[in-house]
Amino acid sequence: MFCMSELPTTPNHDESPEGAAEAPPPPARTVQKVSWWRYAVLWPLAMVMKLWSMTLRFEITEQEQAILSYKEKPIILLLWHNRLFLAAEIQRRYRPGTRMVALVSASKDGAWLAAFFKLMNIDAVRGSSSWRGMQALRELLAAREEGADVGITPDGPRGPCYEMKPGAILLARLTRAPIIYYSGRFHAAKRFKSWDGFYLPRPFSTVEINARMLPDYSGLGADGEEAARELRRQLLEITDDK
Repeated sequence: MFCMSELPTTPNHDESPEGAAEAPPPPARTVQKVSWWRYAVLWPLAMVMKLWSMTLRFEITEQEQAILSYKEKPIILLLWHNRLFLAAEIQRRYRPGTRMVALVSASKDGAWLAAFFKLMNIDAVRGSSSWRGMQALRELLAAREEGADVGITPDGPRGPCYEMKPGAILLARLTRAPIIYYSGRFHAAKRFKSWDGFYLPRPFSTVEINARMLPDYSGLGADGEEAARELRRQLLEITDDK
C-alpha cells in the first residue's frame, strides 16, 4: 500500500540528436484541494445521510458495545469497504468526543470524498499506494500520536472485495495500537453492482453489529503476509455474506 517509485531520468542534452526538441517536463502533481464550494454542494447529502443513519436500529451485545466504546488508547478501526455507510454512525454512537482520520486519495475524486468525510466528522489524510503513500503514512502516524483513531477499509479503494491489503498491517505493526474490527449484517438493504457490492441499508431497518478487538499486532504473527491472512480470516468470520 505504501511504496515509492523511482524518479524518471533527466535527458542528457549532449546525447540528444542534433536539432531535436527538448521534451517538456511532466506537470507537477499536487494534492487536489478541498474547496469551500465542495462543502456547499455536499452539505445536503451529508445531512440526509446523518438523519438516515440515525434511523437504523443496531442489534449489538453489551460486550461488543464495550469494544466499540474503548477509549484507553487511540485505535485502528477496520471495516470492509462495502459497509462504509456504517462508519460515521458507529463513531457517533459509540465513540463521541474522539477524532477519526481516514486515508483518502489525493486526486480530484479524493477531494470530494475528503469534503464529505469532513462533513461526517471524519478527517482525511491524502495519499495512496501510487502517489504520496509514504507522506500519508507519516501523517497517519502523527495523527495517531496526537490521539486520533485511524479508520481503514482494508480492501479499498478499488478491491478486490474482502482482500486484505498490507497497509493496515503495516500501520498496526508501526504503532502497536489496539485493533478493533467490526462488520454489519443488514436485514434490509440495497446492494449495488459495484466492485465491492456496496450496501445501502433501508431507513429504520435493523443492522446486526459484530465487533472484535485485538490488543495489538503481536496476536497476528510476526510475518506480515501471515498477519494479513490471519486478520482477513478473523474479519471474514464476522462477515455474513463471505
